[in-house]
Amino acid sequence: MLSACGGGAEESSDPNAEATALYEAHPLHVRDATLMPEGSESGTYSELVTVQYSADVRASTELDKPECMDAANRWGELDGVQEAPASVAAYEWSEGSVSHMLVRLDEDTAAEALAARPPESCAAYTATYEDGTTSEYGVSDLEDVAEVGDESRAYAIAVSTGEEESRVFSVMYRNGGLVGTTSVLGPGGLEDYEEMLVEFSEAAVERQNQMLG
Repeated sequence: MLSACGGGAEESSDPNAEATALYEAHPLHVRDATLMPEGSESGTYSELVTVQYSADVRASTELDKPECMDAANRWGELDGVQEAPASVAAYEWSEGSVSHMLVRLDEDTAAEALAARPPESCAAYTATYEDGTTSEYGVSDLEDVAEVGDESRAYAIAVSTGEEESRVFSVMYRNGGLVGTTSVLGPGGLEDYEEMLVEFSEAAVERQNQMLG
């Protein structure tokens, strides 16, 4: 996490100033989900630890359907995204794990990011890792989740490894040239997390409008 900078002249000369502003635009808490600064970061999108970790996993993973590589985040490869200011915030929540990513793009790229959907074939695919273990994955759209911001889409990622199963539910939205993603990881189903996903995303848009204008 980058700390906030001081006066205007200093901030304008800081290449990370905009990423810092994005960090400060995350909600501090929604319901009993509370921001954890130690689990949060800001900077250039491609240099975020979260993004680099995902890239490392992709590089050492083989899929039976190569078109499904990073299926839920295909927008990350768009021109202008890799060098964009970004921030990821982690939240402590009694019912699961909440995270929120915020990326500053131009409005055309932001709209293109929302339109980048995984192929239908990615409803089910298999990943084989470097150590030979495998996981079954599935990415699916969630059709009836309420709209957030200027436009949004919701999706679920299901992962099964041996007898262990986990699911991530996400809302990806556009607020002008900002692209945000709210994600919840937990043992429950959509019915357990849908209200939190929408409420958190709406609170995030409100916070952005207050902090970023």
